[in-house]
Amino acid sequence: MAACNTDPAIRAGQLAGNRSHLAWGAGPHSCPASSLAYLIAQEAIDQLLDALPEIHLAVPLAELSWRPGPFHRALSSLPITFAPSPPLPVPA
Repeated sequence: MAACNTDPAIRAGQLAGNRSHLAWGAGPHSCPASSLAYLIAQEAIDQLLDALPEIHLAVPLAELSWRPGPFHRALSSLPITFAPSPPLPVPA
């Protein structure tokens, strides 16, 4: 945990006072916008599935690779295929 957000190649000269966090947290110091962020992500996924109804995994489930980490479970990539489709109309 102590090494989080301390890569000098990315944060050169910015390490003093780093108050970055890794998650939404809990208790009195939890993120006040976590429910809003969850709603935004859910709506984005709904829009994606509406725009690309023929979306499918490009590899079998067993071939998906997961990122290593003691506190999370996340895919390293999500290969998909979908048929070409026209752009969705944007309201004016």
